Amino acid sequence: MDKWWGVTLNGDERAVKALCELMDINKTLFENLYKVHANTIEEHVNKLYELVPEYEKKFLKYINEQLPNLKRCLQFELPYDPQLISSIEYEIYIAGAEIDCEYPFDARGCIITFFQRVPEIIDLHREGLNEKRNVLV
Repeated sequence: MDKWWGVTLNGDERAVKALCELMDINKTLFENLYKVHANTIEEHVNKLYELVPEYEKKFLKYINEQLPNLKRCLQFELPYDPQLISSIEYEIYIAGAEIDCEYPFDARGCIITFFQRVPEIIDLHREGLNEKRNVLV
């Protein structure tokens, strides 16, 4: 179980490993961007909400709103799928380049993209699996 994100990833080892790496990068982005550490993402956002200026609170509100959807998507058992792994690795490549948070706007953008793309990638993969099953029936 990933304590910080509050989820347990299951499924194909390669897919789980890639997604864990992407989750770790995004955790590090949060920590490097705001210089705050916490035990969970919820705790992190709550701590930040008290510290950041008003314009940053919109970002944190977005994260809080999207977190349940992200966690729901992460409960999906990840099968081996080269396209799924490739999509996750692409996100790792993009987000990993911003890990130093030299450009805070870009780092924030990577976090937002993570919250948007991971559910999208997993949903697309699920739809693909359902289509394959329907063809076999």
